[in-house]
Amino acid sequence: MSTFRFVSPERRWRAAFMVLPAAWFGWRAFQYIGPVAGGLVAASLLACTVPIMRACLIVSDDGLIDRRAVRTVRVPWHSIAGFSVQRPGGLWGGFCVAVSRKDGSRVDLLSTRAYTRAPSAHHLDDLQRLCWTLEDRLAPPGETMPSDHS
Repeated sequence: MSTFRFVSPERRWRAAFMVLPAAWFGWRAFQYIGPVAGGLVAASLLACTVPIMRACLIVSDDGLIDRRAVRTVRVPWHSIAGFSVQRPGGLWGGFCVAVSRKDGSRVDLLSTRAYTRAPSAHHLDDLQRLCWTLEDRLAPPGETMPSDHS
């Protein structure tokens, strides 16, 4: 098997969103504390765009690596029962690919998240196609996984 990466279609928007807070907080720090503090505040907030741009889902021979902005989650192939597109748990909005594990638990692959308020059909289709691709990688050679794309 080869290794491939999937990147959320909204990753660039999440990174671009950091420019406005960096400019605002940097300007406020510049006004009240000084130019050095303003520059440090702006630079530190802009540095948050690097992990956002690095976020992706890596599919390898060993399993899935969900590289998020803050942490990395690994899911080995032998523990995966199936895939689906669902709303992530917790405070996260939107839709993402969810892994159903053989022990009954669920892992949300947050690096695949499409979180627009009114999700576009195109982004949801991308997530569904990713599910089908992952199911094909999960199935033993010559077999197909049961899925919704029959």
